Amino acid sequence: MGGISQRQRFLRTLLGGDTDRFPFFDLEPDEDTLRRWRREGFPGQHSFATGFNLETHHDVGLMLHSYPFYQQAPGLLDDPSAFHRHYDPDQPSRYASGFVQQSQRNRRQGRVIYVDASGGGLLQMLGVGDWASLRTACFALVKRPQVVEALVERTTDFYCLCLERVLSQVPVDYASFYEPIASNQAPVVSPAMFERFAIPGYRKVIDLLTRYGVPLRILCTTGGNLTPLLPALIDAGINGLWISNIRSAGMQYPALRRRFGSEIALIGGIDATALARDEAAVRKAVEETVPDLLESGRYLPCLDDRPRSNVPFAHYRLYRRLLEELSRKG
Repeated sequence: MGGISQRQRFLRTLLGGDTDRFPFFDLEPDEDTLRRWRREGFPGQHSFATGFNLETHHDVGLMLHSYPFYQQAPGLLDDPSAFHRHYDPDQPSRYASGFVQQSQRNRRQGRVIYVDASGGGLLQMLGVGDWASLRTACFALVKRPQVVEALVERTTDFYCLCLERVLSQVPVDYASFYEPIASNQAPVVSPAMFERFAIPGYRKVIDLLTRYGVPLRILCTTGGNLTPLLPALIDAGINGLWISNIRSAGMQYPALRRRFGSEIALIGGIDATALARDEAAVRKAVEETVPDLLESGRYLPCLDDRPRSNVPFAHYRLYRRLLEELSRKG
């Protein structure tokens, strides 16, 4: 199967087609980690991706978060003027400069291109950024449901407007969704409440993605136990999961695969904290997770977190070697 591109390998792996091997991929480590690794033998002239023959993903460059980006958005539930301050589709900084030309270059080179399709999830739509705003949002969900529904619908329409401006010019391979709404024990809202307030927005965005031929709609979340919400999300059109910092037994990938089968693609799942312990832990993390998932299909193995500075270079190198050996076994 010669001449296969990174994009083709990625899509065939996660959509269940034939390919030469699974993609080699991990999230980029921070500079502290790379500095340690260079002291321990990682060639200084190589980038992380080049040094380990990794196949990176390229963001199309759309920012859907409330403005100022990654900061709190106070007043959304109470101040009629707040929405316009935080969500302006014509704000130039929402769109990466030259994103069309860059995406065209990536497509010609056979790279994987993705778009963020949400600004953070239900609670972020309600302006949650700390405990006080979480209390305000929870009160509104119970006492002011019509206000919540109107705000979520308005925010979803904003997402769709921005997404259509991008998708009408750039084809993408997957869309990512974020839903930080759960502790390690359970979501902070009931499944019924989530289905009422959040799922209509998911359906609207996923319908748009489907019209533009985006084949993968991947839920990305960190740490929390979202298992009670997953059936509704999957029914709405989510067809891939990428869980980071897995802390709940119900969110571990073997459990998810048993529950939902291979109809749901999986990215990640390998315990990154094992790489900070010893070689035996590295081998166990790979051997207990990867082979069975590869056999069942639609799985891209990688760590469930970016490599941190407490991970020795030798342990990361061992982990990559183990994956390469599994890739050769087919």
